[in-house]
Amino acid sequence: MEQLDALDRQIVAALVRNGRAPWRLIAEVLGQQERTVARRGNKLLESGVVRTNSFINPATVSSRSAFLLRVTAAPRELRTVCSWLAEQGESSWVSALSGTNEAVAELFLAPDELGGFLYRRLAEVEGVVSFTLAPILEYFRTPSGWTPEILTKEQYGTLHRDEDGQLAGIRSGQALASLDDTNRSLAELLHRNGRATVDELASELSVSKATVSRRLEAMTSSGVLFIRAVVDPASLGFPVEALISLIRSGTAADGPGKYLAALPVTRWAAASGDQVMAQVAVATLDELRRLLDDVRRLDGVTSLRSSIYAEVFKRSTVMYRDGVPEKPLEAAAHVYSPTANITAAPASR
Repeated sequence: MEQLDALDRQIVAALVRNGRAPWRLIAEVLGQQERTVARRGNKLLESGVVRTNSFINPATVSSRSAFLLRVTAAPRELRTVCSWLAEQGESSWVSALSGTNEAVAELFLAPDELGGFLYRRLAEVEGVVSFTLAPILEYFRTPSGWTPEILTKEQYGTLHRDEDGQLAGIRSGQALASLDDTNRSLAELLHRNGRATVDELASELSVSKATVSRRLEAMTSSGVLFIRAVVDPASLGFPVEALISLIRSGTAADGPGKYLAALPVTRWAAASGDQVMAQVAVATLDELRRLLDDVRRLDGVTSLRSSIYAEVFKRSTVMYRDGVPEKPLEAAAHVYSPTANITAAPASR
């Protein structure tokens, strides 16, 4: 994958922090002219190096919660299994690991859907040998909180103050809002183009700009709607992606998770009981080795394992075909839909 130059990397990092940040704000943060940033930024978006999309967080509008699924498959069938998982509306990301013939995915499922998904759907997929499913009980960082060492903490803070309420929304797992047709349509339009302007969205929905702004702010600040920049870390100079799993003792509490979440290399970090999981993106294998050595020395860490991502099949709901993300028009038939069966309700605003 071709590396970006310094300014392009800064623009992409800014979009990772705030996918809807105006070019004017990004230019001010980077100390560049707005027309230069806009020209380069639009070129990056058009080329597919980075894209912004949205999807509804099922944990805030339904009984569905996040789970981490690990599937062991026959080696020659692993890519088929990963592709099947990526095509399921319940999955938000899917990757194949290199350490073992294993697929890993994040799913959103309700308690009464577990048996049907695992034993009537997944078990019938050719090549599946075994699987484990663990609830993700707490997030320490989401992909929107990733702050690679491309911009300073101050620059990231100026672009956006936090993670759009996503941590609180995912952690609670309780319905915080209802969705009407307008909110659903707004989310679908932003899934196709996360940087669509308020004017464009209002025109498409036949509502006022004030209505769009009010609903968009309400959904993103509460964690109902995720708007994320989707980018391959390799294009930013971090080609080694790995999944880290550790077991913490009872005395460790949240220490290891918070430690990982504070690192600029961490894209997301979460916990399930005594297990902490994190995805990291680093420049070299040697950097990964040093990171693992540091984590292994943390108080309360009783075991640690890692596996490098061999291939990505879905990233932040964007499907990948042979390592290449689908273009928005191609993805129209695969809009992320884990809330498709949730009955729409009148909005209160």
